[in-house]
Amino acid sequence: MNQSHLRPSVVLAWGVALTIAGALLVLFLPNISYSLSLTSNEATGVNQGFLNAMEIVVRIFGQVVPPLGVVLIGASVVMTYVKQVLTGQPTATDRSEG
Repeated sequence: MNQSHLRPSVVLAWGVALTIAGALLVLFLPNISYSLSLTSNEATGVNQGFLNAMEIVVRIFGQVVPPLGVVLIGASVVMTYVKQVLTGQPTATDRSEG
């Protein structure tokens, strides 16, 4: 049978990393956008349309990445539980009943 390289620990690590990265993006995006908008005018050559497009893209990532990280954390918990059930290892509910 083919062995999957998708392990719960890897999924958990990606979930935590995406959650932290998304949270940092949401926290620091207003400061970064504000500093860019202060220096952007026609004299500096920064296009306001480009800055608006960049802000929209970063805001979309900020809204998608943290929930995706949380979903991956949950998926790793489920993967661990299903692996324990399929291999016949006792789960936490089995230990508390016995």
